[in-house]
Amino acid sequence: YMLLADYDSYIESQDKVTELFKDPITWTKKCILNIAASGKFSSDRTIAEYARDIWGVTPNLKALPHPHEGRPGTKNEGEVPIITHGSSASLQELGKK
Repeated sequence: YMLLADYDSYIESQDKVTELFKDPITWTKKCILNIAASGKFSSDRTIAEYARDIWGVTPNLKALPHPHEGRPGTKNEGEVPIITHGSSASLQELGKK
């Protein structure tokens, strides 16, 4: 990575921001315009766009099992042992049930 490749332009931009901040009316106007011009953010949309445009993958629409259901094809399909605080049962013992 070239972390310092654009350091000079970063400093120039920061200097402009510092000067702009000294004028509260202009600063406020620019802040409001910036917010008004921003689109609605959706994490689902953003992840889908990253998947498509950056990673080049398509979504997997398989549903995950409910966290309290056993996994299909396992010995205890349909049930999940609940381990509570202070339980003396080991994971091996629970697997035998």
